[in-house]
Amino acid sequence: MHICLIQVPYTCGDEHHGASKGPARYVQAGAERLLAARGATVAVKRVERGAPFRDSASSSLADCEQVAALVREAVTAGQVPLVLAGSCDVSKGVLSGFDHARCGVIWMDAHGDFNTPESTITGFFPGMSLALLVGHCYQNYWAQIGNSTPISEAATLLLGVRDLDPLERERLGRSAVQVVHWRAGSPRTDVPAALYQLATRVQEVYVHIDMDALDPQVAPGIVDYLVPGGLSLQAVEEILRAVAARFHIRAATLATYNPDVDRDDKTLRAGLRIIEVLGECID
Repeated sequence: MHICLIQVPYTCGDEHHGASKGPARYVQAGAERLLAARGATVAVKRVERGAPFRDSASSSLADCEQVAALVREAVTAGQVPLVLAGSCDVSKGVLSGFDHARCGVIWMDAHGDFNTPESTITGFFPGMSLALLVGHCYQNYWAQIGNSTPISEAATLLLGVRDLDPLERERLGRSAVQVVHWRAGSPRTDVPAALYQLATRVQEVYVHIDMDALDPQVAPGIVDYLVPGGLSLQAVEEILRAVAARFHIRAATLATYNPDVDRDDKTLRAGLRIIEVLGECID
């Protein structure tokens, strides 16, 4: 297998946020070595925006243009892109880099990331990332990056959710997105059944993992505030292996690791283990 490890050292376009250091920290701690130990040929690339931070929207756009270009190069070279990023907004750049018209999305997150400018309470741009991917907002903005074909709601699976804004909850309830809520460390509905349902619609997927999907006892070093009751590391590993058994993984992202607030490198170790398992699951 051939993997392109792409570092995106920005958090919603901002290189000064603590999570902008997360991608490099993974690489310094041996992410490439772990993948190579699983038999992968690994290329390591890094996004360089080449301009100062202006604002979240324009800087995120510039970052994602570079992400899309690197993903496109990787796919052309027969490599699977594995993107390490400071925030979830990078997802639009990842999908822009390849033909995803027949691709589904498996999104692990404590939050829905399903707000729009009309529903959001905070205006937090990455909190609209999944809504953008399914075509609910910012379509002209996404089109500036590259391939902006929306992902079908019915081809989208959201796992680990346990903190939703009120209007966001309503929006998800009206959508065809499958949602597996998490409570007290366990899924409220059956994950294998959800994966089976998704497999009736698509055969390939983009896997997006926000580190806040994990329980804070496992991953305390993240961008957002801590939401208890999340996934164990074992649960993430089991889900990834179940995904690999059913789908071809076109690309994957691991996002929101903030080394500045990581206690005893707990989150680093969890992230490295996830990278290692992804290396086993990518073909």
